Amino acid sequence: MTGKIRSNLFYLKQFGFNDSLLQNIFILGLDPITIIFNRECKISAELESKFTDKDRKLAEDYNKYRNFKSKLFKEDDFLRDSKSKMYFKYDVNEMTTLLPEKIMPLFMYSQGDISLLAVNKKRVAIVGTRRPSPKAIAITKKITREFVEDNYVVVSGLAEGIDTISHETAILHKGKTIAVLPTNFKKIYPKENQELAKEILDKGLLLTSIGPKENTYKSSFLDRNKYVANISDIIVVIETNLKSGTMNTIRNASEANKKILFIDQEDELINNKIYEFGGVMLND
Repeated sequence: MTGKIRSNLFYLKQFGFNDSLLQNIFILGLDPITIIFNRECKISAELESKFTDKDRKLAEDYNKYRNFKSKLFKEDDFLRDSKSKMYFKYDVNEMTTLLPEKIMPLFMYSQGDISLLAVNKKRVAIVGTRRPSPKAIAITKKITREFVEDNYVVVSGLAEGIDTISHETAILHKGKTIAVLPTNFKKIYPKENQELAKEILDKGLLLTSIGPKENTYKSSFLDRNKYVANISDIIVVIETNLKSGTMNTIRNASEANKKILFIDQEDELINNKIYEFGGVMLND
């Protein structure tokens, strides 16, 4: 029964129902289909408050949902790909072992080599600006190579700049890499990294919290930073600004009590900010 409920929650989420509603239904041990589509069913005021206007609109047409579910099951490659895996927040699995409950979304999705998420694997996140200096590029290649040689899995976010260089360098030196995406697997961002994503899928792992029918929002990029920080043992900061996605990753790593190493930013304000988060500057 739990498997059926989990499956229904996945399809309901893809249809557009919000996470908070679906999580509360699951925690209360209720049948989500009955609760959502049978509006004569009595529910508590607290659960009723979890329905947004959008949820109420979606709940008006069960046949539309049923047709959506059938089409998604038949047509979406993710659901039939042997390299694909789904992680449910309330199961014990690779992702729930790595991500605290307050961070773990209702579902996470992966494609590729899931052994890279094993607790006995060493993982290092190498992160930085989308517009790196020539010096930063050289340092990224050097540091990535050294971590690969020390059998670390290289984690990054598939963004332009430092992320891309770290993924590419890991592959070049026969290492393993995990790309944490802010999109689903069909809408790789940036588009210029579509081929790189395919190569990572072949040699490493793609990971996302965005399901096959879900959209990406600004918050998706911030969530991606949380996952990068939390699945890694060490965070290496190559080059960053005071207000950036990289600084957000550093903040998340600090909150998760991860080891933070950073290159001298040649800017006292930036260095001091990273020090505040517990960072340790690397020497030559």
